[in-house]
Amino acid sequence: MPSSRRPHRSGRSLRRWRRLDAEEQVANEPFGTRRLTPPEIVDYTRSLPRLWADSGPDGRQALVVAIFARLDVLGFQRLEYELAPDAIDLGFDAALPPVLELESEIGESGRGERI
Repeated sequence: MPSSRRPHRSGRSLRRWRRLDAEEQVANEPFGTRRLTPPEIVDYTRSLPRLWADSGPDGRQALVVAIFARLDVLGFQRLEYELAPDAIDLGFDAALPPVLELESEIGESGRGERI
């Protein structure tokens, strides 16, 4: 390659990297999210069973990861969790208690049987 063309190419490359850096900075900026209203949270949580049923394993994992930072299932009686920061930003902490006490059992063993 002639040396007269090298500065032009590195200048173009530098401009491309600067543009990519600027795009990355914009992509990393949080967009203006608002807290969901209590009725919106109720509607969303009521839609979760249908969304769960319609999702495959990857979709279910994505739901859990998006909502919970920590999730502990203690037998069939108790569910303890910590909400993910995004879920808190949307207002889920105002609608969901930190611990759920399950009133009925959903199975007899941990292999997913239903009664």
